Amino acid sequence: MSVAGGLNKMTERRPRTYSTKAIVIGQRDYVDSARIITILSPEFGKREIVARGLLKPKSRLAGHLEPGTYCQLEIAVGRNLDIIREAQTIEMFREARSDLQSLTIFLYALDLADKFSLEDTGGELFNPLLTVIQRIAGGYPHSVSIRSFEFELLDSSGFRPVLDQCIHCGSDVPAEDAVWSPTDGGVVLKQCLDNVQRVSSISSRALKVLRAYQEWDFDQLVTIAVDSSLELELSSVMHDLMKTVLERELKSANLVEEVRWWQVSNDHVTKPN
Repeated sequence: MSVAGGLNKMTERRPRTYSTKAIVIGQRDYVDSARIITILSPEFGKREIVARGLLKPKSRLAGHLEPGTYCQLEIAVGRNLDIIREAQTIEMFREARSDLQSLTIFLYALDLADKFSLEDTGGELFNPLLTVIQRIAGGYPHSVSIRSFEFELLDSSGFRPVLDQCIHCGSDVPAEDAVWSPTDGGVVLKQCLDNVQRVSSISSRALKVLRAYQEWDFDQLVTIAVDSSLELELSSVMHDLMKTVLERELKSANLVEEVRWWQVSNDHVTKPN
């Protein structure tokens, strides 16, 4: 067989379509009525594909490709971008969109999965993402659900924070004597402050809870009593760390904090008798 004939045969055998289960983690404008859909699948990781005619009133794809939808996709291989031929919803997770706090946490989880994945990588994040979405929709505590997901992302990407030893000298750090350094990825003793770039205070309560996230399983974590002030601190510490690791702002994280502050403020308003 000639070289040209062999190449032609290989080209003919190349699959022209493929199918996968996926979670839609993003969507943006493309051309005309088409949209570019960002998915995360267990087989292919993060991938951008085209949904032609999605914005048309009678599109068969409409309603199946909203961010956060778990779906089954039939995809045709394209020259530049692959093209969605069919989409079928497996789960919409409507409960995760039922109130403002659930929705912001839900969108933050999708944003994290997107930012921690590169094109054609990140398949290992599919199951953790599906799990955190199911927990948010299933009524599990939002704080425990999203904190567990954050720690999974940090562990899988090699950015596990150091919470027991000083990141400078390696000595054990009592929770009462710790200072937090998001840029260095962990806690530091007060006598080592001159050797780190940026530090902020962290309460012993918050640090003990964060340490539990590295050691306990989910069923144990949901038993921890976390009041609103402690949750605000945990959220602030973790969001600062995620932004530092990703080297970018996370609008979804800012929105989560704004909603939490708003809810805490409302909870403290004294209603007239």
